[in-house]
Amino acid sequence: MHSFRSKPQVHIRADRKPSAVHATIAPSRQQQATAKKAPSVNARVQYVQPPPKGEELFTYVYEKPENVDRISNLEHVNTEVPFTDLRTIEDQSGEFTLERNGFQLEKLHVPSGIDWDNDDDVKAKYYPKLQELLKRTAGASRVHIFDHTIRKGSAKSADGEQKDPDAKGQPVSRVHVDYTVKSGPERLQAVLPDEAERLMKTPFAVIQVWRPLRGPVDDSPLGMIDAASVAKEDLLPYAIHFPGRTGYNYAVSYNPEHRWYYAKGINTDEAYVFVCYDSRDGRARFTPHTGFKDPTTAPDALPRQSVESRAYVFWENEPEQDIARLL
Repeated sequence: MHSFRSKPQVHIRADRKPSAVHATIAPSRQQQATAKKAPSVNARVQYVQPPPKGEELFTYVYEKPENVDRISNLEHVNTEVPFTDLRTIEDQSGEFTLERNGFQLEKLHVPSGIDWDNDDDVKAKYYPKLQELLKRTAGASRVHIFDHTIRKGSAKSADGEQKDPDAKGQPVSRVHVDYTVKSGPERLQAVLPDEAERLMKTPFAVIQVWRPLRGPVDDSPLGMIDAASVAKEDLLPYAIHFPGRTGYNYAVSYNPEHRWYYAKGINTDEAYVFVCYDSRDGRARFTPHTGFKDPTTAPDALPRQSVESRAYVFWENEPEQDIARLL
């Protein structure tokens, strides 16, 4: 079994009919059922135009070097896509899994009184809950949480339509994956340098947990693509140049086969758990996602506030295996 679908030849237009696609993973009952439903909402997302052959994608998050002619060569394409509200699916039991679809919507009860602007308080009170959640959902033997980001803002401000003077870490408004086949193992070497060589011999993954800080969320919800509907050609690696180091993400090109989902009105006792990278083949390895502007959002909706946390998870009780180095 392979975790990707073959990609049809299409132009970057959402109204173009797709050509026939050979599915390498049979649709689940949920996918068959939702295919017959009208989408919950149509909304625009930012895909990336594939670059000319031989050209590598890049972006600088600081002042570009003098010998570079532009700060980024990513060309974003606004495309309208249908989102299915997870809450309209009658029976989700056993349907959405990390292994098959790359994401799950889970209950997460968090202690009150956490100072989200205090990293030490977040680590002391929130991280233990994440440890429990990830061990339960992923079945991992070990969880190492290595960072978290607080976002306060709106996808509208990310699109340049509105500015929030109190915004902090605004929602990312382009379709992306936070790690690649290259950066997944490389980041582990930086996070756990003394153990990385041994840990890379066991199955491991980067899993993210996304949770609202206030809810229910109406403004700028998070949308997820079912990883089983992603073709390997959809994932476009690009370099992110920081002062002193370079990271790698995947941008995503449009594919009419993508199946988009979101949870309308997600609340503070819920969280997305999704795969950013998995060292194993034959399963969901990368889950594209984005914040988006829901056209049904009330004009006076409060800007989204959320926390996203990333963790390396390990299955040390499973047999050793080589890292899947290719898509």
